[in-house]
Formats: sequence, C-alpha cells, structure tokens
Amino acid sequence: MNDNSTLQRVYTVAELTRSIKRTLEGRADFNNLWVKGEIFNLTVHSSGHIYFSLRDNEAVISAVFFRHANRNLAFKLKEGMNILALGSITVYEKRGSYQINVAMVKQEGLGELQKRIEMLKQKLAAEGVFSPDRKRPIPFLPRRLGVATSPTGAAVQDIIKVALRRYPTIEIIIAPAVVQGADAPVSIARAIEELNRPEYRIDCIIAGRGGGSFEDLMPFNEEIVVRAFYNSRVPIISAVGHQIDHPLCDDAADLFAPTPSAAAELAVPVKEDLEGEVEYLAIRASNAVGSLLRELNTRVEGIRSRRIFRDPYEIVNRKEQLLGDMLNQMLSSLKDKVSSGTSRLLSIPDIRMIIKNLINTKKHSYIMALTTMEQLSPMAVLQRGYAIAMDEEGQVIRSVDDSGVDSLIRLLLSDGTLRCRVNSIERGGSDGKEKNS
Repeated sequence: MNDNSTLQRVYTVAELTRSIKRTLEGRADFNNLWVKGEIFNLTVHSSGHIYFSLRDNEAVISAVFFRHANRNLAFKLKEGMNILALGSITVYEKRGSYQINVAMVKQEGLGELQKRIEMLKQKLAAEGVFSPDRKRPIPFLPRRLGVATSPTGAAVQDIIKVALRRYPTIEIIIAPAVVQGADAPVSIARAIEELNRPEYRIDCIIAGRGGGSFEDLMPFNEEIVVRAFYNSRVPIISAVGHQIDHPLCDDAADLFAPTPSAAAELAVPVKEDLEGEVEYLAIRASNAVGSLLRELNTRVEGIRSRRIFRDPYEIVNRKEQLLGDMLNQMLSSLKDKVSSGTSRLLSIPDIRMIIKNLINTKKHSYIMALTTMEQLSPMAVLQRGYAIAMDEEGQVIRSVDDSGVDSLIRLLLSDGTLRCRVNSIERGGSDGKEKNS
C-alpha cells in the first residue's frame, strides 16, 4: 500500500479550533437561543463583565455576560439561581472551549440548593438561632485562640501569620477539619465542639475556610454546622471567604469576617498598639497622681500655716473667754428679769379687795333686777286685787265677746280660783258710760 494514499490532512490546534468556531457560530439554530440552567461559579469582574456557568443534572456550559449587555439587569445574579439566558454559542479560541454569549437573562427561580438553604434559614430564624440579642462580644485580649479549619489549606496559614504578627505571644490551638465535600459538615461541627472543651481554656474560636465556589461553601450552610456555631460556649467568629452571599454560619456566629485573615485581625489586637496605649495611660496616670500630690501638698501647707496649728492653746483660751462672757450676759439678763418681775408684783393692788367690791356690785345689780322683775310679775298684779278671767278651756277672756250669758268662767286670784256663771253682760266704754246687753 502506498503511504501517500493513507496520508490525511493534519490540522494545527488553531486551525481546528477556528474550524469548530465557524461551524458552531455559523449555525442559525445556535444564535439567539434560550438556555435554562442553574448558576454556579459566579464571578463579577471589576470591569463589569459577569462570568458564570449554567448546569443541570447532566451537563455544564460556560457563559459570559458582558458589561454592555448586563448594565440594564433588573436583579442581581446569585449562586444557585435558575435563569433563562438568551444568547449565542461562541468558541473561546485561547482555551478551546465553547460558551454562550449572553444578551439577556430572565429569573426562573431559585435552584434546589438555594431553596433548601432558604427553608433552613427560615426554620433556624424562627428558633432564634440568628437573634442579635444572643451574640456575645469577642474578648478584648484573648490569651488562647482556637482555629477550626483545614490544617493544609491557606486559611490556617493566613490566620496563624496574621495572629502572630499582631500578638507574637498568643497561643493558637488548631482543630483539623474537612471543609469541603460530603464529610465536611460533621467534621467542622466536631472541630468546633472540640475547641469548646474546658481543658483547652480557649477564649475565642475562628472557624471557616478560604474562598471557593457556591458548592465549596455549602458545608457552612448545613444545619449541623450552623447549630455548632450557635451552640458554641466560646465566642466564635465565622471566617468563610466569600464576596457576595453570606453562608448561614455567618448569621449564627457572634461575629463574621469576609476572609480568615480579616477574622484574625478582629480577634487579635496589635501588641505594639496595646503597649503604646498602656504607656500612654501610665503617663496620664503618673501626671494625674503628681498633680493630685501637688494639690494635696499645697492644702497641707495651707492648713499648717493656720493659727490653730501654730498655737492651739490660743484657740482654747479664746473659747474660754467667749464662754465666760456668755455666762456673765446670761446672769445679768436673769437678774434683770427677776427685778422686773418683782416690781410688777409689788405694783399690783389688793386682789381680795378688788374681788370683794366686784362681787358686791354684781349682787346689788342682781337684787335690783330681781325687784323689777317681781313688780312686773302677774302674781304681784293679782295681789293688788286684780283677777284673770278664763274660759273652761283655760283661754284668757280678753273681751265680753269671748263669753256669753250662762257660760261658766274661772277667775284666777292670788290665792286660788273661783268658778262662776255669767248672769248678765254689761258693756262699758272708755268714757264710763255703761251699756247693757
């Protein structure tokens, strides 16, 4: 067989890639098509371009959403979100990969993972796992720091480097944990619980990992891990490297940081700064004590210069003299009071004579009044020969019209009563003329 007959065309990589590019991009059914899938490996570049992948249960396709196309996007793309993407299939020659160049997206709904996370978040929030009231302050100066993360990852190296740089004498205890994959949730929870053992005397815990895709960070959204953060008896910082969404453990922790390095900075103060602060406070305290001592010394000198401390007996003598003057004034005032009272008593007339004269005067007045009253008494009038006529009912007869012939009357005299019958009535006027009736 002729070898020339078996020779076929040999393509360079670039030629083959361009051929595939022309084939894919030249097909009309690969332009302006809709693709449905779940977003993962989402990256928002500083240029404004958005890079992500779309996946379903069987396949994955890369996607690029350039700035000029996404500037009018009405919602924010998130990991786990299901979308409908309108675009065209293109080939990226440098990587030899095909992708969809997205022109527009519509939100179809959250992906299954995102839905599960949202349901768990609502459940734990109802139990108070994320309540701000239960969050504790991080110790100001932890003596021993606990770290729950992968012992081989960059996160643990970053934490150690930052912590020792800020405070070289701090003690660090590492609880190794698997931070990715199916075994990660149980491993992380066990590491946190281990660091809570009292014999380690840990003051603060940092638990987390470096950045990663949405799936890489999923262990920190699992219920067992979130509850481990919540149940930690030691104040705990969540240090899961992320840029967009917070994993649920961030909300359950006492404090969260965007990176492990940032968590170390939050947990560990700078020793030089503390020393400078202590030195500054020591200077202020020394100055304050010196100022106080000078003030007290001035007051002591002022007290020492007073006369009472120069000659104490002078004060006593002055008080004795003042007391003697007060005693003389009291005796003099008392003598004046006694003398004045005696003079007033001697000037008072004979009280018995005054009372006797007053009684005689009152007695004479009483007798005169009694005499006048007796003279005006009805009995005195009767004794002078007068009588009072009354009817049978005891009513005084004041006129002849008050009685009649044959009527019975009583005559009240000074010494008794006469019962009489009227035989006749004679009327008489003031002129003395008599009138019979």
